[in-house]
Amino acid sequence: MADDPTRKPVKIGVKEGEGPPPGYTWNVFILTQAFEEANDFLDADQYHHMANQVRDLATHEDPTHSDTVDVRAVEDFHEIRDKGGILGKINARVFFFVHKPSRGIIVLGAIKKENDGPTPTGDRLRARKTIIVTHWLFCG
Repeated sequence: MADDPTRKPVKIGVKEGEGPPPGYTWNVFILTQAFEEANDFLDADQYHHMANQVRDLATHEDPTHSDTVDVRAVEDFHEIRDKGGILGKINARVFFFVHKPSRGIIVLGAIKKENDGPTPTGDRLRARKTIIVTHWLFCG
């Protein structure tokens, strides 16, 4: 499935101006890789919960700061942090960066965090590399 050349590398989550009034302030683009990663450890209800957090960020003027979603800066990108509730014992992280020219929140990846402390180095490196590829997708 990951080698299917007909698959689009980016899914559109929401579009700026659409959605419930007053509409989304940002577009949301989900890399197919991020979608697959999240589906590897989240069930449908849990995925919907995390997607709602991204949609919530898309309503903010600055999606890197929120009173309703736990967002933290990690290097040149950000992560949504959540655990408990519908997630049970899952400690979920959704990595994204804000691409201002496209008014886009670009979802880079998702992990089930297994350790205490900072985001693991390998996950940070992978997100950093994904940003480089994403710039190529969005900037040509």
